[in-house]
Amino acid sequence: MSGVGQRRRIIGFPALVVLIILIGSAVVAVAYVQRDAESRPGLTDHWHSAYTVWDCTDGEGGAHQPIFEGRRNSQGYPYDPEGIHSHSDGIIHIHPFTANAAGEDATMSKFFESMFVTMDQNGITASEFGVISAVGAECDGQPAVVQIVRWSNALAASAAIPDERVYEDFGDVRFKKDGEAFTIALAPRDGEVPLPPSVDNLLGVSPALVADLSQPEGPVEFDDSLDADVPGVRLEEDG
Repeated sequence: MSGVGQRRRIIGFPALVVLIILIGSAVVAVAYVQRDAESRPGLTDHWHSAYTVWDCTDGEGGAHQPIFEGRRNSQGYPYDPEGIHSHSDGIIHIHPFTANAAGEDATMSKFFESMFVTMDQNGITASEFGVISAVGAECDGQPAVVQIVRWSNALAASAAIPDERVYEDFGDVRFKKDGEAFTIALAPRDGEVPLPPSVDNLLGVSPALVADLSQPEGPVEFDDSLDADVPGVRLEEDG
């Protein structure tokens, strides 16, 4: 009997070693994937996100505000010290020039800096529309607050189901992947805000995002019979 027990211990020890190695490899793989995600966008990436500014107190029911124009240098190029800017197209172009704007440092503060925009819990200020103040603001009988609403997949997004809402530290909001959407808003807390109209332009600047239109049950089919006023992603034909 002692021999059988000894053989079992001898057989069991290598199996335990293999199990430990497999678990360790899995942990390392997960850590590597997480590190890779946190390190992007990198210096070779060129991502795009749709954005808009929404003021619920503008008119009846709210309105989109003029997009940021930013400033241009003497050669006519957009002022862009870090590689995160807009071409006056409702799209945030994210292609870090230095490590200061890459990975976890690819943040909304870099975009605001390049577009000469300031934003805090008291309001949003930009030369294109002036000051949107949250002081005493109300919409639909509810207090309106400054916020950033984020959708991780703009092309498949529903306005009513964002992935994240941020009510403070707006400059710390990260750009996490290609094809996001951001609505910078004055609106009731947890109230529905619209997606950026420029979502429809994302495929033109990031064609690879067409893969994001694939759902578990298959690719999205575009119905050409839809009325032009129905919101959705449309592919414009050449000419």
